[in-house]
Parts: sequence; C-alpha cells; structure tokens
Amino acid sequence: MMRTNACSCIKIKFSAPATTVFKISSCVTALCILLLASGESQGADFSLKPSLSVSQEYTDNVYESNLNKKTDYITRAQPGLALKYTAPLWDWDLNYAFDYRYYARGSRSDETTHNVNGKGLLKLVDEVLFLELSDTYKRVSLDVTRDTTSESLYSNQTDQNVATISPYLVLHPTTKISLRTGYRYINTWYKDPTAVSKQNHVGFIKANYEISSKFFMTADYTFTRELPRRGSSFNRHEAYVGPRYEYADKSFIFAQGGVIATDYEDQRHSFEPSWRAGITHTLDTFTATATAGTSYSDDPLGDSTFTTNYALSLTKEIQRGSLTVSGVYNEYVNGDTDQTRNKSYSCSIKGSMELLSGITANLGFTYENYNNVLADAYTDKYFVDSGLSWMIGKYLVLGLNYKHINYNSAKIAEDNKRINRLILDAKVLF
Repeated sequence: MMRTNACSCIKIKFSAPATTVFKISSCVTALCILLLASGESQGADFSLKPSLSVSQEYTDNVYESNLNKKTDYITRAQPGLALKYTAPLWDWDLNYAFDYRYYARGSRSDETTHNVNGKGLLKLVDEVLFLELSDTYKRVSLDVTRDTTSESLYSNQTDQNVATISPYLVLHPTTKISLRTGYRYINTWYKDPTAVSKQNHVGFIKANYEISSKFFMTADYTFTRELPRRGSSFNRHEAYVGPRYEYADKSFIFAQGGVIATDYEDQRHSFEPSWRAGITHTLDTFTATATAGTSYSDDPLGDSTFTTNYALSLTKEIQRGSLTVSGVYNEYVNGDTDQTRNKSYSCSIKGSMELLSGITANLGFTYENYNNVLADAYTDKYFVDSGLSWMIGKYLVLGLNYKHINYNSAKIAEDNKRINRLILDAKVLF
C-alpha cells in the first residue's frame, strides 16, 4: 500500500435524514401497488402469497454469556407475503416478513424487526434504458469479521436498510462489444447509533468483448462518492480488467487485476493493487467453486477495512438430497494504517435429505477460528445446526430445529460461552 498527502477530491454536498431510507422504501412499495392497481397489462403475470410463521424457542443461555447464564422461552410471530409481477414494461419481486419476539421470562424487552427484499426493474426503452429499484431490510452483524446472524437472534447485531435507485444503459457498439453504464444511488441506514449510516453516489461502466463464443475480455470501472454520517467523506476509483473463459456448459474460469485508489477529504490517500479470480466446474450432480480476491468490506462501524478472501465449495447432489463441503479464509487489514487486524478461517459440512415423502432432515457442522492479531488472541467456534421439516399438504410446514454454539478462547474471557437452542415452528402458506 502506498500513501501520499495529496488529495484531489470532488466536493459534493448532499445530506438527508435517516428516515429518508424509509420514505424511499415506502415510495417504491406504493409505486408497485399503484402499478398493479392501474389495470391489467397485456401479458402480465401476477402472484401474491401471504404466509404466517409461529415458533417457540427454548434457550439455556439467553444472554449468551457463561458469566450470567439464564434460560428463557422466546415466542416469535412472523406474518409475511411474497409478491411477483411481470409485465412487458416492468418486473416487481417483493418478499416481506414482520418479526415479533416475546421473551416469556423477561430477559429482554419485546422486539420487532422486519425482513424485506424488494426489487423492481422498469424497462424505459426496450433493451436499452432501464431503471432498477431495490430495498433490503435485515439484521446484520456489527463486527464485519464475525457474522453472528445465523447463530443468534441479537448478539452484536443491528437492523440495516439499504435502498438503491439505479438508471443504466445497455449498449452494443458492435456485435462483439457490450457496454453497461449508469448511475447508482445507495442509502444505507443502521438502527444502532454506533453504526455509521451513509449515502453513496456511484458511476459505473462495464465492458465485455467477445473474442470467441467461449472466450471474453471484461473491464470494469467504478467511481464512488461516499458521504458517511460521521467521519471523512471520500472518492474511490476502482478499475479491473481480465479474461473469462467458458470451457464447458455451466463451467468457467475468470481473472481480473486492477487498482483501488481512495482520496479522503481529510487529506489521506490510499492506493491498493486489487484482484479477483475464480473457477466454477459443473458436472451432472457435482459443482465445484473456488474464488479469491480483494475488496473493501462494507463495515457497519465505518472503519476502512480491506479484505482478502479465499473460498472453496464442493456440492454433490445425492439421491433425495445434497451434500456441501466448504472452506473460507479471510484476512482483514486496516485500510488507514495498512495493519492486519484480524484473520479467520472456517470449514463446514452441510447436508440435507428427504427421509420420507414431505419430511426433510438438515444437518450442518461448522468450525471457525478467529485470530485477533492486534491482541495476539485466538477464539475457536463450533456450531451445530440441525433440523427436521414436515410438509403437510400444500399449506402447512412443521419444523423442529436444534442449534449448539460453543466458543472457546484462552485470552478473551467473553469468548467463552456455550448456547443450546431448541426451536419448534409452524408455517402456514395461504
């Protein structure tokens, strides 16, 4: 990493309250409903599927701490809906669930949150000009180096909402060259006050040159103007170029090399060589995927976190089920000081199988090692995730799930804990 004191920043002043993100979401949803209600469109396809999920959970360590262990019973109610609308001029896809949580023994106050995944595509000029709208609301981990959302309901997490508006063009200057260029506005909001909400203005261009029917050269350039609620604003340039070769059906290999240059308003400057590569090999019942690369992580706490990632996944389709083995290595570097903060590696094996008609079993085991480099401390995590689901008819699904989480660390006291969770749930599809 090279740093200078030079800074050539484009100063853009733009601000909006945090509630803007909800207004954008409401406008997108209202627009979707108005379009649907405006009358039947020729060739339109519409579906609306409500659902209701109710679950009862027992946990032997609701505070997730061995220093203050307490059991509790957690009741959850999750009404939701799935909406899809496809027409010649626009497509809409919305999945929404409201999540209410009640702690019977009062270990925590009642909680409510949402899960939203909404996408819309307006085809303003056929095959040329498009407008993408999207909104995602979910719980995310505050610590970019540890994702706790699959093992815990709340530990070190916050609600996140990401609203995106993106007009773009698709051009074909020649029969062998395709271009996609446009603008993207991204509003990222966090509920936790320690997290840093932000706005991004992004310009992008992606080029694809067809050398042959299987061999392509690709090039990407992205300019990002980030305006965080606190901290230094910056301009970031990312450029990549490299080949992609599709050597068989659903099998390909790619590689790209480039640079990431960042200019901060407080006169800091960083220049990072960057790269990404991968291969996907697919047979009839087997898929192998290996990827590697570098990038800046989207860190809720607003830190400049440069990540190097290596991942391998092997999936085998077996009779009445599937089996997946995977491994991941991550290294997190402070983008301001060029100092390695954390490292982690994990391996997992997960499988599912239909035992009887409508009855499916799932079992997964994950081992993860966290290395806090600055503290010279290690933490081991063992995670067992298992369950049974029973589809009764077309409208009712019953489930029984068990999760075991075990953390061990010689130097970090709060990283020694064991949690057992048993969950019984029922979901009705209307």
